[in-house]
Amino acid sequence: MTALFTAAELKGVLNNKNVKVVDASYNQPLSAEGIPGAIDFDIDDIANKDSHFAHTVPTADVFAAKVGGLGIGNDDLVVVYDRKGISMAAARAWWMFRLFGHENVRILNGGLPAWTAAGFPTEKKNAEPEPVPYTAKTNNALLKQVEQMAGNLLRKEFSVIDARDTARFEAGHIPDSYSLPYTGLISEDGTLKPVPELEKAFADAQVGSPKAITCSCGSGVTACVLALALFEMRHKDAAVYDGSWTEWNALSMLPKLTGKRAS
Repeated sequence: MTALFTAAELKGVLNNKNVKVVDASYNQPLSAEGIPGAIDFDIDDIANKDSHFAHTVPTADVFAAKVGGLGIGNDDLVVVYDRKGISMAAARAWWMFRLFGHENVRILNGGLPAWTAAGFPTEKKNAEPEPVPYTAKTNNALLKQVEQMAGNLLRKEFSVIDARDTARFEAGHIPDSYSLPYTGLISEDGTLKPVPELEKAFADAQVGSPKAITCSCGSGVTACVLALALFEMRHKDAAVYDGSWTEWNALSMLPKLTGKRAS
């Protein structure tokens, strides 16, 4: 099963009352315009506000309250998009829904540019959705915490792939992690690359086919692009280290490496 929707597929179901479209754009100016009926999904708001780090995932109860407040129900098909193609936060929102048990979620491949390129209209987004009941349960298999990451240095139960660019990776990274910049997985038109090209990118990064993979990055956002690519490659259960390098680097007792990955 693919996690991706084309613009035409979204247009075909857009008037279904059980289809909810979510604008998860991040680090972009606010916009009242978007795909008709779209709701804004702010990863800094739907987060653990008590954390020292930005957009840390919330508890299941907080996620349920926030998502229900957006008018999204458990039986809805959620389609997430970003105003700059696949970008990054659309994948983060997709992963968050899955983390909390909502598997009926897709990403608009190519985001808003793909929608407008297909000739489909934009309108004012839904600024005041009607709240509905929503329940959530955390799928802990999709989430890694720092204790698990530290323990993995010895147990080596999963491989770690870092989505940051090469320069940031070589300036400091978790020991034994692989470098695979997320930008290399996205085509020039803002769509996720086809599966054969994704597989080549992982192979070129010397990432084999381990039984378990955890994706990391700077703060847990672009790691979700790797998780999306792996999902398309049939690695459905790739986890994300939520704190990522921001948390790891802040903890002085944890080891850090610089330069290229040691072979």
